[in-house]
Amino acid sequence: MHYDKPDRLLLGDHKKSTTEIFNSIRALAKKSDDDDFKTFMNENQNEFTYSPKVGEYIRDVLNSRNEKINIPEIADLTGISKSYLYQIIPARNTPPKTMKNNPSRNMLIAVALALRFSLDETQHLLKYAGEAELYPRTNFDAVIIFALEKKYSLVETNILLDEKNCELLIFDK
Repeated sequence: MHYDKPDRLLLGDHKKSTTEIFNSIRALAKKSDDDDFKTFMNENQNEFTYSPKVGEYIRDVLNSRNEKINIPEIADLTGISKSYLYQIIPARNTPPKTMKNNPSRNMLIAVALALRFSLDETQHLLKYAGEAELYPRTNFDAVIIFALEKKYSLVETNILLDEKNCELLIFDK
């Protein structure tokens, strides 16, 4: 596996990129002594700890930007119902068990566009949701990648998706 660019995790206490961790594990696997791997795992425990639910990740990204979560505004921008968004994105003290764990990939992309997530933030969001990351060899994903890089709104993105004969990101409230 090869990574084209460093992909630093955006949150948590991580000090190493995923590529660095990946390469270290591969190098250790080539050694005959398993104790080196055990030592590596112990010394790098903080690199494996941030594994949030989707909503926690969204909240944490916004908190890292000192932005407040405004569910009604996100609902207006995306067309996703407020009640559904409240199930996805928790208030700070909401127990994780009350959060919805499986919003659709397109819904997550719409939220990422509405919240002006970067491409890296969006890729992490999709990863945490167990969804496929954006892949530049598909028309739909190529448009989304372009829109994220250009900081397009959801409306601008849907116009571009329509021009390229792709599925639109439209949700009924």
